[in-house]
Amino acid sequence: DAFRIIHGSTVFGSPGQTHESVLVQEFAVGQEFAIDTVSRNGHMKIAAIWQYDKRPANGAPFVYYATKLYPPLHHGLEDASSQDDKENDNVDMQRIIYDYLRDCLEALDIQWGMTHSEVIMTQSSDGTFSPRLVEVNCRQHNMNFLPLTMGGIGYNSLDMLLAAYFGGMHIDEKDVLHTVDDSDEGLNWDLLPDIPSTRMNAAMVHLVNEKYGTLKYINEEALYEIQDMESVWDLEVYGQFLEIGCEIMPTVDIKTDAGWVQMLHPDREIFERDYNRIVELMPTLFQVDEQ
Repeated sequence: DAFRIIHGSTVFGSPGQTHESVLVQEFAVGQEFAIDTVSRNGHMKIAAIWQYDKRPANGAPFVYYATKLYPPLHHGLEDASSQDDKENDNVDMQRIIYDYLRDCLEALDIQWGMTHSEVIMTQSSDGTFSPRLVEVNCRQHNMNFLPLTMGGIGYNSLDMLLAAYFGGMHIDEKDVLHTVDDSDEGLNWDLLPDIPSTRMNAAMVHLVNEKYGTLKYINEEALYEIQDMESVWDLEVYGQFLEIGCEIMPTVDIKTDAGWVQMLHPDREIFERDYNRIVELMPTLFQVDEQ
């Protein structure tokens, strides 16, 4: 069934292309992460790490609910010792991801430019984590990540790419290659860390629709409630979900989302409170005349 569904289907982001082959992969159990990187002459730096929140919905096993910036800030959680433990665990996880993905890019001989990769972290019986590669794409992250990374980290992969390719270079007295930090350069490559630090919680929330039929009602009150939340930066509901009389379909993958919500907030408790409320409101957003 999986082969039949995938083979001949439209390639995501390329409507003129279809899948002519299907790759069979071992099923990996664990938390999935997306990693955006930029490389300069073989030196990889992470622009952002994202943690997926995927859940079963509408008969599909893995539906996007959120793409959250990782690691989250733990400011706002009551137990200070718990915060320290979580932050230490996050640092370890980031280092495992960085080292593994660097080895992957070296094996693929990717020396320059952007990649968007996905890795699943599988936990063994002794509690240690080991990464499993899902994919490496030589492209940017296919979402509007700029407001989230600018607010959550302070810079973004596009500016990193410019620094990698167009930053001036000179060789010092020790024959070490350096980027020139001149006034025309937005970022200095040499000053960017290999692994970024987060300063705010950030997420792209995917609006999941469970209704099938002709749209007859939009819950504007719920949408206004989402819009007024402390953590919400911006939102969009896609056009077909705003036209009364239009047929809408349940969300089963990222291509069938009903829209998105961008979230940013420094306080983890407020951020998670708002996120959980958005998820709670999702089933109420649309009403239909059922087929």
